[in-house]
Amino acid sequence: MTDRKIQIPLVYRKIDERGYTDAQSDSYAWLYEMEWSPIDKILEYEHEEGESEAIVPFAHTGAGDKWVWVIADDGEEYAVGLCECAETTGVYYAKNTEDAILRQIIEYAASSDFYLDEEKAESYQISETELKVLLEKWKTIFRGIIRDEYINVIDMLCGLSLKHIECKYGEWYALLTPEEEAALIDKYIGFDLLDDEFEWFVD
Repeated sequence: MTDRKIQIPLVYRKIDERGYTDAQSDSYAWLYEMEWSPIDKILEYEHEEGESEAIVPFAHTGAGDKWVWVIADDGEEYAVGLCECAETTGVYYAKNTEDAILRQIIEYAASSDFYLDEEKAESYQISETELKVLLEKWKTIFRGIIRDEYINVIDMLCGLSLKHIECKYGEWYALLTPEEEAALIDKYIGFDLLDDEFEWFVD
């Protein structure tokens, strides 16, 4: 781990304290593309040669890309970045961990992971009923961890129905259109560095 003193964000400490980061436990909190690491594993992390010590990995995607905190020198809360294995630059994903959680949920609601006709469903897709159960679970899991305003956004998503999406990227069913997804991210997640790049690995 870097010689810098790491302050684990309060939101993440609460997640860890409730057992949500333990993948071997029934309490583990599944999120769209963010597989948590327990705090003890985060603090044991050893940076690879060439890897910037300004990042602290705290989760990963199913493909093994790293979710990281980008350590600020001015004492401000850590931004969340996504560092893809095949790239030397990462992308700022959210201003903080709380915002990253909400963005994950918004992006999931806009994804193609759902079906209306079970006979045409892909193996990874779930029904609208299952989706609503998952959203209600996230409301319960994250209540008291993320702000009430964000819980209300999840509640709003619970009240939506799957709709047919058709655009240049294809066709699917989701709770949100790409435009609605972008509007929610702009409203709740937007900050100066959003989607900007930063160097996380030097060849």
